[in-house]
Amino acid sequence: MSFLEIFQYTRQDSIIHRLDPRSKLFLTLVCAIISLLFLDIIPLLIIFASLLPLLAAAKSLRRWAKSMKGLLVLLVFIMVFNTLLSTGPYPFSYSVSLTLRLVALMTSFSLFFLTVHPDELSQALIQMRVRFEFAFAMSMAMRYVPTLGHEAYAIMDAQRSRGVELDKGNFVQRVRNIIPIIVPLIIVSIRRALSIAESMESRGFGASENRTYMERLQFRRRDWSLVIVSLGVLVTVLYLRFIVGLPDLFLWNIGF
Repeated sequence: MSFLEIFQYTRQDSIIHRLDPRSKLFLTLVCAIISLLFLDIIPLLIIFASLLPLLAAAKSLRRWAKSMKGLLVLLVFIMVFNTLLSTGPYPFSYSVSLTLRLVALMTSFSLFFLTVHPDELSQALIQMRVRFEFAFAMSMAMRYVPTLGHEAYAIMDAQRSRGVELDKGNFVQRVRNIIPIIVPLIIVSIRRALSIAESMESRGFGASENRTYMERLQFRRRDWSLVIVSLGVLVTVLYLRFIVGLPDLFLWNIGF
């Protein structure tokens, strides 16, 4: 499942990787909020296009493209499903807008997860006064994504060895072929979660409330600059969207 790589940290020496995780989290939330403000094709395309240079600066554009290629079937399914169920005057335009919003949201969050190490995320949450248990759970979830992908590939190889044709058939048949992968994957995930829980209990997890850390994150000038620029963009978009009425000024809606 190559689409899981969209949430897998990649070690690179880039300006995005060197930023503080808290500033990147703020940028991601701003991009996500702006994506949710619009349901029109052109604004969503502008938001999506503005995220691509950031991925290129993070040297993660190729990995992102590979992950989105793995999600192509799901995106087409969402588009077709919404087109068939939509009752509006332009069902295809509406379904394209929903798909673009989903892509923009996934791209904004992938920029964060591709450039933030799980340990840095845990430390950032702790310094943001988040409880250690929640920060640890988030870090473990990020670490588990690559493992989940490898297990999915192993299950797919095992099913192919048993004669299950996962890559053949029409669109509906390919969707049904996901079931022989999802069910074993869920069972393996539950077993792994129970094993991790037993290991944590055996090591006395949560026995000490006062913890010490070898390193602490520091907000630098570049991080403050990113936060200020992101906040300025958010305020500007909110003003244009709700005060000026941005979609009413231009022909954003494209009817199909």
